[in-house]
Amino acid sequence: MRWLILAFGLSALGALAQQTPPPPPQTVQQDPLRLGVQLYALGRYETALELFERALKEKPGDPDAQYWLVRTQLKLGLLNPALENAKTLVARNPRYMGGYMVLSEAYMAFYRAAEDKERAKGYLDQALSVLKDAEKINPKYASLYLQRGLVYILLGQGAQAEESLKKALALEDTPEVRKTLAELYLALGRLDEALEQYAKALEQNPKDSDLRVRYASALLLKNQAAEAVRVLEEGHRLKPLDAEGWYTLGRAYLLSGRKKEAGVALENAVALAPLRFPTAYAYLGQIYLELGDAQKARSRYTVAVRLEPKNPEYRLGLCLASEKLGDKAGARYQCQEALKLKPGYKEAEEVLKRL
Repeated sequence: MRWLILAFGLSALGALAQQTPPPPPQTVQQDPLRLGVQLYALGRYETALELFERALKEKPGDPDAQYWLVRTQLKLGLLNPALENAKTLVARNPRYMGGYMVLSEAYMAFYRAAEDKERAKGYLDQALSVLKDAEKINPKYASLYLQRGLVYILLGQGAQAEESLKKALALEDTPEVRKTLAELYLALGRLDEALEQYAKALEQNPKDSDLRVRYASALLLKNQAAEAVRVLEEGHRLKPLDAEGWYTLGRAYLLSGRKKEAGVALENAVALAPLRFPTAYAYLGQIYLELGDAQKARSRYTVAVRLEPKNPEYRLGLCLASEKLGDKAGARYQCQEALKLKPGYKEAEEVLKRL
């Protein structure tokens, strides 16, 4: 199961092995390929797709245009045309490394999209075969080994993944490779090694807010809350945190005993992503109870229960908040529900006794 979680967590990293794309032409200001690449970087994939299609019509044999077309089709989930275009790209340009990268990525995308992962492993075998062909063309192409490491991660083959990622690192030391190594070490239970890789990746790319969140989350696993706070606060000064950043910072504040600051951070998280973090509402309920604001505590626990009605801890929190407000009937109901979900729940039984 942990491998499945890792594979899901790394699905967004599938394009990492394409980190050395062919440079777009620089000659014409409004060249469709160049403009398409700029729009792709901004996440405007549909518009970029139209430009890459136009670029191919103007220059049918341009491998750069077809490379970017495939990448964009993969971003938009157009897997079948992406696969066919990637195959054509490799067939017509057998020494063009970008073609092998997007072809292997297309096979990985088919694997991720498959419901039956066991049956879909054949796609990963095809991806490995493509990368083996690429190695014959350029055995010192670092992105190739990063991509291979990602395939091995999806296959659950930790030793092979580590070997491939270390080879990529030896050829080109990048934060992408180090971040992927860190994720692998986390899945393997090698927390200290994961932290080391995260720290080095952050040194190389201090403006990567996603990297900061991942690093801080790993630090919390090591009970290093103060360091996690430092990492996230520094990132917040460089670039405003997203919802997950606020949520992680709230957890770090809470573990550091900084309740009021935790409350502010967690409120920001739920404001940005109201349905994403049920635990954030529960944390807020806990904080408000401890700060003596039972009304806010009940409000936040109520949302937590609505989002996860089968969580007995959230029910107990709502019970306690209702008790503080003098709502004995509401408190009794929530504690009874908590006991149904978790028979023998001692804390709920104690509250019911005094009600």
